Amino acid sequence: MEQIQQQINLFHTLFYVCLGICIFCLILSIIFFFKFDIMNIFNARTGRSVKKTVQQVEEMNARIEDIIQPSLISHRALLSPEGAATEELDVGTTEVLSKTGDMVTKEMAQQEVDESHGMFRIEKSEMYIHTDEVV
Repeated sequence: MEQIQQQINLFHTLFYVCLGICIFCLILSIIFFFKFDIMNIFNARTGRSVKKTVQQVEEMNARIEDIIQPSLISHRALLSPEGAATEELDVGTTEVLSKTGDMVTKEMAQQEVDESHGMFRIEKSEMYIHTDEVV
């Protein structure tokens, strides 16, 4: 009977030791999760960050189109009154009216979007290891 009581006390002590190790490892894993920025790594591996970036670029393009398209229609209406020949506009070089009435070119609108949200660049680098190919 006494031997059984000693085993119970031993297992009880081992339980507390294992519980302490478990709590320590949990705290350590939470610290590593934030230190190594695991959420961004997970998003990059699953493709979520690419989808988010593409969505942001599409929103920027939609804003540029919102600035250019209504002003192009009003500018074309000014250039071609009823009965006159319609004159086509080259958006890249022609100034257009924005919603505020200011003259804006497509380059100015693109520069404004690039400065406010940053440019989207695709960078590619290749590394060849253990090959005889010269790049």
